[in-house]
Amino acid sequence: MKQIVGQVDEAIESIAELERRAEEDISGHQRWIERVTCRIGQPRMVYLIVLFVGIWVGANTLLALTHRGAFDPPPFYTLQGIVGLTALLMTVLILTTANRIAQIDARRNRLDLQINLLTERKVAKLIDMLDTMRRDLPSIPTHYDPEVHQLREHMEQSDIAQAMEVSAAADPDNQE
Repeated sequence: MKQIVGQVDEAIESIAELERRAEEDISGHQRWIERVTCRIGQPRMVYLIVLFVGIWVGANTLLALTHRGAFDPPPFYTLQGIVGLTALLMTVLILTTANRIAQIDARRNRLDLQINLLTERKVAKLIDMLDTMRRDLPSIPTHYDPEVHQLREHMEQSDIAQAMEVSAAADPDNQE
């Protein structure tokens, strides 16, 4: 039992180490980008943008109506430029953050796959042990079970990968 607990602790520590390394690898620029992205991703940012545009349009419309000369008369080309530049910058910030998150997710997925393959090996071994025990104990009736025979065989990683590729190629909904 201690060995299993040790393996669980080891898996948890691997995940924690993955998180620590990902956090340590962040550059100062990336940290700043993620802080800004976090702030602009708040609901209040929508209200601030609407408020800014409303004040801009209102002030320019009022100045145009009073013949004092609007600093950005309709159709508000300066406002369009500001909004366009802001949208471009926000898009780049969000994509930069999303790319880093995708890299972390890819690492997690690889770790999950390794853990799943290890679990598959353990389950195959347990099935083999139970089947052997069933055959060895006189009190348990023995019979040939093709499913048990199939499940007790360990699957090779390359066979799994090849089966996944064949399945993905045959799937008409596959978008790749």
